[in-house]
Amino acid sequence: MTLKEIRETVTFSCNPRFKKLLSTKKTEFGYQTKSQMIRDALQFFFDSEKMLERASDTDLIVTLISVSYNHHDSTTLEEYLRVQHKSNVTFSSHFHLPSGDCIEILMINDQAKNVKKLIQELRSINGLKNISFKLNHD
Repeated sequence: MTLKEIRETVTFSCNPRFKKLLSTKKTEFGYQTKSQMIRDALQFFFDSEKMLERASDTDLIVTLISVSYNHHDSTTLEEYLRVQHKSNVTFSSHFHLPSGDCIEILMINDQAKNVKKLIQELRSINGLKNISFKLNHD
């Protein structure tokens, strides 16, 4: 048996709504299995992380960060605003969703070390539902 043939199972927990979404998107995106789709999504995530890691701490980079949260959660909102306001946000846009959630898009034009720190700080905030980023770097 070669390494390519060896497969291991990894599991994760999610709510029933998310599980249904995975099934729907698997079909919509043309995947044979949810495992293939999740593998590709994680690979995309790791590739983005790798691009950020490769940036030298002093490189000036432009990064778009998307953050979602429930605006009724005052503890999360307070912590999020504290972290956001100490960063070098060049532009932000705020959207209200009917669910009570908000999505913010932040544009950061700063040294890579500061962007890395901001992303880590955002990820440490309980209550933020989604944090993703798109790095523009040569």
